[in-house]
Amino acid sequence: MYSKILVAIDGSKPSFKALGRAIEIGKCWNSEIHAVYAVNPEIYGTTVVDPAIGVSDPGSERIFNMIQEESKKIIEDAKSFTGDQGYDVKYHEKLGDARNVILDTAKDLGVDLIVLGSTGKGMAKRLVLGSVSSSVVFHSPVSTLVVRDLGEQKQKSN
Repeated sequence: MYSKILVAIDGSKPSFKALGRAIEIGKCWNSEIHAVYAVNPEIYGTTVVDPAIGVSDPGSERIFNMIQEESKKIIEDAKSFTGDQGYDVKYHEKLGDARNVILDTAKDLGVDLIVLGSTGKGMAKRLVLGSVSSSVVFHSPVSTLVVRDLGEQKQKSN
């Protein structure tokens, strides 16, 4: 039985597929579902800092505002999606690398299942960029479900 489920969202098609799967599972077990979106300001440049500790560079503040707007849109899209599914989901937005954010949030919330989508990167991209899903599966102390979009994979191979 899964009483608490954490699903990672990033606005991509695979993450919405994972959100849908988490809701399917949640309905079966009457689970509490949490969705987390990780905002990693480091990918936008090293000068971006958290406004809570002070932004000294106007360019960084503009970038941070852009990141916040993107985050707001992704969460609103997810809320719209889950509203259509008829299931209550609690949303969390956290700063940091997605790998760490997902694992830390899972631990903090005491979830017993993590659900995330996979973009299906090739081996070369995985080695260079790393894979969030691979890292979470490897380090997770709880069951982890990776949802793949096989239709998307077939299109890529054609």
